[in-house]
Amino acid sequence: MENVRVVYVNTFADGSRSSEPLALTETDFRMAVPNWKRAKTVVQVYLLGMEKVEVDGVQRTFFIGDVGAGKVMMPIEPKYSGLEAGQDPFDLIGRWVCGMVQDFDIKDAGNMTMLINRTQGLAILRRLNAERVRQVGNKATGIIRAIRKGSYLLDVGGYLGVMPKSWYDWIEENRQNGQIGEEFSVRIMRSRNQDRILVSRCHLMENPYQTNLKLGRGTVVRVKTKYFRERVIMAEVHPGCMIRVNPLGLRTPPKLGEGITVQILGEDQQGYYGIPVLLKEEA
Repeated sequence: MENVRVVYVNTFADGSRSSEPLALTETDFRMAVPNWKRAKTVVQVYLLGMEKVEVDGVQRTFFIGDVGAGKVMMPIEPKYSGLEAGQDPFDLIGRWVCGMVQDFDIKDAGNMTMLINRTQGLAILRRLNAERVRQVGNKATGIIRAIRKGSYLLDVGGYLGVMPKSWYDWIEENRQNGQIGEEFSVRIMRSRNQDRILVSRCHLMENPYQTNLKLGRGTVVRVKTKYFRERVIMAEVHPGCMIRVNPLGLRTPPKLGEGITVQILGEDQQGYYGIPVLLKEEA
């Protein structure tokens, strides 16, 4: 069973556990936390729930976590918690989050507290990872935050990343297996939308369908429609070999899983691309 009473110190992603877990003793807490505050260190902690605390005569709500020798607290207000407009605070409960160590209280050995600020933690992550997540081909850390019909939404270095489910695994039967909170390495992929971070998990894995077969310009192949991306048909020549198909010339767009005949026009860094061919029997 996962130990949620530890601290991770890293700036890979919001909630990343890709570093050594630190189990803080009372002595560790007294020594480390003040240093973390001075250095504006980003820590990763597990939020167990929320509690109301009276501060200067005013009732305030805090997220709380347990790091063994002390308590983690984070105010619920967006300037501390990083909650977006309309976001349910319960989205942060039962998950790992990042936070910059903002303050602490180590006077009472039985009630030592570390105050974190997730908003500032995210800002630090984004500043440190800005170049990494924009450079195609770079390796980064991704954590699944939401699951959509055809894609996974990930935190990648504090930024929102999108990963088509077809890039979760080379094996089609495994592509629906991603779980919220799952952490893994991703490769930054080329995206036509400059404001979107597109990532892949499977491109860092060995492709069991790897082949030396090269398809030259003018080759006509029968392909299977897998999904649609940015008004382009993504089709499969064979497992692991995809082709981008310009839908111009088709009377109606194909359904998912439907076969179409395609002429290959060439290959670039994103793979093969081509156009539909209307055969006599299809006319």
